[in-house]
Amino acid sequence: VGQCTDPPWFSFASRLNKTDESSFPIGTSLMYECRPGYFKRQFSIICQQNSDWTSAEDICIRKPCETPKDPENGIVHVHTDIRFGSSINYTCNPGYRLIGSSSAVCVISDQNVAWDNETPICQIISCKDPPSIANGDLLTTSEDYHYGTVVTYRCRSDARGKKLFNLVGEASLHCTSNEEKVGVWSGPPPQCIELKKCTPPHVENAFIVSENKSLFSLRDIVEFKCQPGFSMEGASSVQCHDLNKWEPELPICFKEVICSLPQDMSGVQKELKMKEYYYGNNVTLECEDGYTLEGSSQSQCQSDASWDPPLAKCVSRTNISLIAGIVFGVIFILLVIVCYWLIRKYKK
Repeated sequence: VGQCTDPPWFSFASRLNKTDESSFPIGTSLMYECRPGYFKRQFSIICQQNSDWTSAEDICIRKPCETPKDPENGIVHVHTDIRFGSSINYTCNPGYRLIGSSSAVCVISDQNVAWDNETPICQIISCKDPPSIANGDLLTTSEDYHYGTVVTYRCRSDARGKKLFNLVGEASLHCTSNEEKVGVWSGPPPQCIELKKCTPPHVENAFIVSENKSLFSLRDIVEFKCQPGFSMEGASSVQCHDLNKWEPELPICFKEVICSLPQDMSGVQKELKMKEYYYGNNVTLECEDGYTLEGSSQSQCQSDASWDPPLAKCVSRTNISLIAGIVFGVIFILLVIVCYWLIRKYKK
């Protein structure tokens, strides 16, 4: 009673008068000095009548680092402030990559504070020379293809300007970046294809079962087959038409979805449980003898392997009879009670 315990450790200040005492009488004063990183200052805390020490909060003030500057073609982000212990981040504008550290912390430096990393550099992103194409060339060329540059391809013609090739693909590409680090072109270059020819068609998760060629002639037919585990939607055969068009529309190979009936479903006919159902298949549930179906008798297999509407249940008729008996029993008891009450009331 009438004493203060040893004061807490302060991250911002150190005690000047060292002592091994663990308790201090009322009125005791202990001297502190603000640590490096804070403006140098001495202060004291005093043991009060309520056995608490006076507060030391906000006495030591953190020193500020120099105001950081935006890197050229970039931005500095100050999250809280620029005082001791605070951190900042740097980002570059689109089309520039950051060279150096993307962050800095205000730390102790000699008798003062400073940022622990220098301001980074934002370097413009460039792409390699655009790829050349057979039977075609670029409309314009440059020594440097920096971020945002657009290049356009064209197919060669004869001396009279007569068209010799069809341009297949995107005629123009632009220089972009991969995660703001490496310059890349926005897509593959186009192709210059002989007139009345088609490039090989591509279907994801499928392979060509007919003869494969580097170029197909008009009216050539290509036949596809899906990879194992995939199902085809659309025509399996397509034909080459003018302007590098395949008709009808290329098919799609989608992953097979298999739905099944839960093995713990009681009362459902066993042969239904043994089957596999694919996306779009319907199942008509039938119960074994002694069970009654509750819910919709038909459900359809969905793309996420679920059933819509949810699968019905086969409920034992014994359970139904038991429930019905309990319900009728309760109703009967209630009727007896009501009749008894009415008879007593009538006699009165």
